[in-house]
Amino acid sequence: MEQNNIDKLRQMLSEKAKAAVDKSISKDGKLAADEIDSLEQLSRLVKLVESSQTKRRPNLWLLPALFLTTLTILSILLFGHVSETEIELDVTASDVSFAVPDQQVLTTLMQLTRLGIDGLNEIRIPRSQEEDSHTINSADNKRENLHVLITPEKKETGSVSLSSVIVPVGTRVRIYPTEIANQYGLSLMGSSVDLRAEIFGRIQMSYSDHRSMTYNFVSPKAIVMTSDSQEVRLVFSVANDSIGAGFSSQLAADELRLFQIDEFVDQKNTIVRKVSTIHSGTLYLEELKGKEIPLRPREQISFKQSVGEIRTVRLNDNRVELKYYGRVRGMDSGFGENKRNLMPTYLEWLSARHGLSLLWGTTLYIFGIIVGVLRWLEKV
Repeated sequence: MEQNNIDKLRQMLSEKAKAAVDKSISKDGKLAADEIDSLEQLSRLVKLVESSQTKRRPNLWLLPALFLTTLTILSILLFGHVSETEIELDVTASDVSFAVPDQQVLTTLMQLTRLGIDGLNEIRIPRSQEEDSHTINSADNKRENLHVLITPEKKETGSVSLSSVIVPVGTRVRIYPTEIANQYGLSLMGSSVDLRAEIFGRIQMSYSDHRSMTYNFVSPKAIVMTSDSQEVRLVFSVANDSIGAGFSSQLAADELRLFQIDEFVDQKNTIVRKVSTIHSGTLYLEELKGKEIPLRPREQISFKQSVGEIRTVRLNDNRVELKYYGRVRGMDSGFGENKRNLMPTYLEWLSARHGLSLLWGTTLYIFGIIVGVLRWLEKV
């Protein structure tokens, strides 16, 4: 209301001044004194009202608010990490383990020179030239589980193959090389598994009670074995023509682990530590256009959650070569104070996936800040 009155006074002053000018021109510059006094009084009144009006104070909190808002946004973009990301992992390790979310074929037929299995409940041996078919049970031998070692007597006279291993849902699989060259271990934990060894020719078999037998199978036969639900451990040596093969491709795999637990026990102390099994490898962040992160030997990498597939597993030169693809949460490297978060930051994710939108958004935000500051300064 007050501002409207001032505007009306200004308009009145402008109209009277214009009228006085026109009148003065028509009378050769002459103007009555009372008209001049009236203009002067109106002009003084306008100035008086303007000076008496309270000057609006600028919002002093505007600049601090803009600063804090900008700092908060930048902090989230630079230091905040996405909760889930897509990765591809190409790694060579000495120990790999994962959980099986679906029933699937873990291994293909493998030609072996040696097969040892521990944790069996039952072994069904087919008929040979020496004995009729028979079954060995852990209960019969008063043992919690059975162990069997199967080897050809000679390469020229016998052969042993491990048939495809089908693992049920929930099985924890661990693959690792042993200290013996070209010998590997396979651990299956959490579910009962049936195993089948294809045999032919002269075969030596050693059992838990240390007795050893030699059988002659004149035709291909199969030894069928059943494990318990706790853990079954296979140790096998791969024939030369089967090196690098043996595991199925595109295995569904959750809870991927690339470390092993070392435990040291003496009379006074028990020390448990987590040790990385990585020898070399590369981590690819697929959502950052395949950004590569090289992995150094024994660099510890872990995931809070991982869901994906193992595209290939190869056993080569006493190493496990693994190619993994999946979505992970809580991915980090190192340990203790040196642990670093490998999940992409929000800024990296936006830059890679929505670069143009990020550019326009940043430009508009900066422009808005500049305009706001200028308007604020005009009121100071």
